[in-house]
Amino acid sequence: MPASAAARLARLADGYLVTQLLHVAVALGVPEALAERPQDAAELATALGADPEALHRVLRGLASEEVLDELPDGRFVLTDTGQLLRPDVPGSLRGAVTARAQLYAPAVAGLADAVRSGGTPFELVHGRPFFDDLAAAPERLAAFQASMADRSAREAGAVVAGYDVSAFRSVVDVGGGTGTLLRAVLGRAPDADVVLVDQPEVVAGSDLPAVAGDFFTAVPGGADAYLLSRVLHDWDDGDAVRVLRTCRQAMRPDSVLLVVEAVLPERAVDDPAAVRMDLHMLLLLHGRERTAAEYADLLAAAGLRLTADVPTSAGVHVLEARPG
Repeated sequence: MPASAAARLARLADGYLVTQLLHVAVALGVPEALAERPQDAAELATALGADPEALHRVLRGLASEEVLDELPDGRFVLTDTGQLLRPDVPGSLRGAVTARAQLYAPAVAGLADAVRSGGTPFELVHGRPFFDDLAAAPERLAAFQASMADRSAREAGAVVAGYDVSAFRSVVDVGGGTGTLLRAVLGRAPDADVVLVDQPEVVAGSDLPAVAGDFFTAVPGGADAYLLSRVLHDWDDGDAVRVLRTCRQAMRPDSVLLVVEAVLPERAVDDPAAVRMDLHMLLLLHGRERTAAEYADLLAAAGLRLTADVPTSAGVHVLEARPG
């Protein structure tokens, strides 16, 4: 067996450690401190309230992964990768790092049992469904929301860059959260009438026109376009079809539905990021990512037909559907 194969496998097995190194850096404020100037471990430890020796070892671990650069004089500086751990920088992955460390990693302990016997790893570990657990744990809810905000910001710009929304005069964002995608749509169609639909606690205080509602029951009717972004992958096939039927009932004959989701490739190596997202769903929820053909089947079951599949630069696809 080549030594390189053994080294690669060993590095893969240490993935748990890299996740926590990134989390420690974020939790201590290392990215913000190094954004000011290069510093050594002693300087950082004094500023951040950490143990100098332990922090130095963590910094070297991050340098070995090319998140930091270790300078000849012993100081550390952020690499381009490390810059993405800072808050409020374009493409930041800070929220995603925290969510993976605090939410996803503990759930992995239940994966083997779930694969053997069924069930959801998160529920096996924590004893309750994912969203119920978040509601009872403000710190985990905050970590999840930060991750979703980071992801939504990356994806929204890519969606409106990849799919022309400028002609829409009315848009309903179904399950649209805080409205990140809807704001991006308004940037391309500033005169459109828009409505954000989500749970009452989500839309309360929104600066966008909003309706508190349940997408299993009803959504506002008669719009040019309906958005379903990162909604269907949370649900099994039966519930996903229920959501799609609600949208179909609200649509005019000439309305369009835009489903924004990761699309699984036919072979895993063709889109590893989509496969990893599918594993996140396996860990946390009862939903899953799907292939384009599987989405077409769900749409058909709801009286819709897939009319376009538009990949974007953010890894998600815009699946255009119209009444069948």
